[in-house]
Amino acid sequence: MNTFQPIEILRAVPKIFQAFPTTMLILLASLAFSMLIGAVFAMMSLSRNKVLNAVSKGYVSFMRGIPTLILIFLIYLGMPQLLKQVGIDMTGISLTAYIIACLSLSASANMSEMMRSAYLAVDKGQREAALSVGMSPAAAFARIILPQAVGVAIPALGNNMIMLFKETSLAFTIGVLDMLGKARAVSAANYGATKLEIYIAAGIIFWALCFLMEKGTKLAEKAYTKGRKI
Repeated sequence: MNTFQPIEILRAVPKIFQAFPTTMLILLASLAFSMLIGAVFAMMSLSRNKVLNAVSKGYVSFMRGIPTLILIFLIYLGMPQLLKQVGIDMTGISLTAYIIACLSLSASANMSEMMRSAYLAVDKGQREAALSVGMSPAAAFARIILPQAVGVAIPALGNNMIMLFKETSLAFTIGVLDMLGKARAVSAANYGATKLEIYIAAGIIFWALCFLMEKGTKLAEKAYTKGRKI
């Protein structure tokens, strides 16, 4: 039985950190796409059109209810088979693209709810007042509603980003060499002799980065809301 060697934790950190660029690529791309998708469904949920409203609610309910890991397997394993039957070949798509698509879809539901809630948190009277003084609906949204909604949304955005960052660790399930995938590779290279130490190192890295994101979110919220009435 192998004895616990704390020094191996320190040795594993730089090895695992080699995959940091891949993890950040997945995080930032997924964050951007999930916000775009979320914005579309947020607008649909705020629409007076009952069909659009129902579609948005159904999408959000489904994406919040299905585990991200199952979604990854459905898209990575199922979609290529389905599209192949109609003559579309997906063999050239990278594994990283698959995981970004999956995480974007999964996170978009929370992004949609975040945007919808932030919009509704702004007093409707302010929009009405802006329209009454001659502003167009677009100008009222851009100059009055959006700045306040952003301030309301920053804490939730920070939480969503941290959750999304932790879910990047699922990338290894389809062979992407993210930080957790790198940890597994390092462990396999020494035949699991320091498996515990390596996963402790991976956990410390994830915790430290989540801590920095949390602090960064608080600083961003403080800086943005300073001098503003949110």
